Amino acid sequence: MIKEIYEIRKLLLLSIPVGIASGLMAAAFLFSLDLSTSFFLGKFVGYHPPKPFGEGGTGTYAFFISHRFLIPFVTALGGLIVGVLVYFLAPEAAGVGTDVAIKAFHYGLPIGIRSSILKLITSAITIGTGGSSGREGPMALIGAGVGRWFGELFKLTNEERNILLAAGLGAGIGAVFRAPFAGGILSAEVFYKEDFEVEALIPGFVSSIVAYLVAGWFVGYEPLFKTSVSFPKFSAEEISGFIVLGIVSAFVAKFMIFVFYRIKSAFRELRIHPVLKPALGGFLAGLCGVITPLAIGNSYGWIQMFMEGNFLYLSLPFLILSVPLVILSFSLVLGSGGSGGVFGPSLVVGGITGAALSSIFNDLLGGRVFDPGMMTIVGMISVFTAAASAPLSTIVLVSEMTRGYDILPYALLSLTIAHNLAGFERTLFEYQLLNRLESPFHRDELKVFILKSAKVRDVMTKKVITLPPTASVIEAKEIMAKNFIAGIPIVDEKKRVIGIVTTSDILKVEPEKMKEVKVKEIMTPKPVCVLPDWNLLEVMKLFANYGYGRAPVVSDFETMKLVGIISRSDIARYLIKRNVI
Repeated sequence: MIKEIYEIRKLLLLSIPVGIASGLMAAAFLFSLDLSTSFFLGKFVGYHPPKPFGEGGTGTYAFFISHRFLIPFVTALGGLIVGVLVYFLAPEAAGVGTDVAIKAFHYGLPIGIRSSILKLITSAITIGTGGSSGREGPMALIGAGVGRWFGELFKLTNEERNILLAAGLGAGIGAVFRAPFAGGILSAEVFYKEDFEVEALIPGFVSSIVAYLVAGWFVGYEPLFKTSVSFPKFSAEEISGFIVLGIVSAFVAKFMIFVFYRIKSAFRELRIHPVLKPALGGFLAGLCGVITPLAIGNSYGWIQMFMEGNFLYLSLPFLILSVPLVILSFSLVLGSGGSGGVFGPSLVVGGITGAALSSIFNDLLGGRVFDPGMMTIVGMISVFTAAASAPLSTIVLVSEMTRGYDILPYALLSLTIAHNLAGFERTLFEYQLLNRLESPFHRDELKVFILKSAKVRDVMTKKVITLPPTASVIEAKEIMAKNFIAGIPIVDEKKRVIGIVTTSDILKVEPEKMKEVKVKEIMTPKPVCVLPDWNLLEVMKLFANYGYGRAPVVSDFETMKLVGIISRSDIARYLIKRNVI
């Protein structure tokens, strides 16, 4: 008990420096992102994207792109730079950072500090050059790398290192999105489609809150988005509208997943040098950016405008067209090996979906029945929940990012519909597993669970070869050799176990005396037996304590009537059938 308390306190204490380091890295990432965007998009393309309120957005914006035709070339340049850095320095820095962290968690793969720093640089270049990508992926991998590094520094166990990895992942996301509580929840939720890594929850909260406080010292503590949504009226029109939003969000999410994996698969099979793949993906994504500015960078500023009901530069047909274009754009960037995350683009897609539906509904009903801000926020929540199977952390995250707590009733309605319609077959995170039982990290835990739940009667061999005590040793030897067994129970005329003879017992008898010597003379009398109702864990403990490889199974310890035999091999075969060894 004292040891367990010490281990918990140790992890909680280490969560603090993990949070501090993740917060500093988040601040550095955001500064590098601003610098990269100003340099590449500002100087070369002449485009200054709108900003959300929490990053200096003012609510007034004049949309202008000086050199629209240069967008594909700038995004291709960003892809080429990233391709070179990733190929020669850290291949794990490519693609979706959150997925890399999830894979490292389940399979015990290393995440070095070098990889984390390179992820910061490559993601800043990807987004800064106009690649449609998210911030959560880079910060998830950066935070996870920080957590894993602290675990190795203090020589923690693999289990403890993984908990700090999860805590660092949540800290990175909580800091970069200014959503500490969501970061804590995400540290436990993101690894599974329908389960939680419960042990990581409290360390995740600690590190995420600390990271938020540290990063906020540099970038501020205001919510990322500013909203002024009205409290829901709970009218029939509103309820029906959010039900429709949930249904549409599910189909948008399924389409997004389909496109993302098809493009990712196509680039895997493409026979060109790996360095050139992100450049090609960037160029094609840039073509989408020529058509719609929503496919350039992270587009959070545009979402801020939608929340305020500002559709000055984007008509309804343009909004609808932007949904598949943004999906195509971020799929090309990340599927080709560009660096970043899927959370940001998914939020943008969801926000566009909600904003477009609000315009459609208001046009049909002849007035402002649906608040565009409310529909935009709920769309963000619903689409990402359906695409990533992380409902709890998503609703908390977006609520913290917007302070739009009044929309929670409709958000719960819409995301529940979207989440269930989309299903759990596949999400945007390739290495996200269904539950803890599927995780290699919990393989030993799964073995214990299965051994506890399975009974001896389910595994034992019921047709047992036996011998009477009067049988000769040579007879026992021949039976063992013929049937490839290493032990035979010795029973009396009433089938009661009175002993067991093994190959080691037989080897003690001189060969010329094997015909005369009876098995009752060499057997182990009153052998250790097990009952049919015992679980396999009890049997394995018995085998370990006595050094046995098999044991007779008796109906009860009074009559000692033989009903079967169980061996280590029987248990091993059972575990193989359950795919745990």
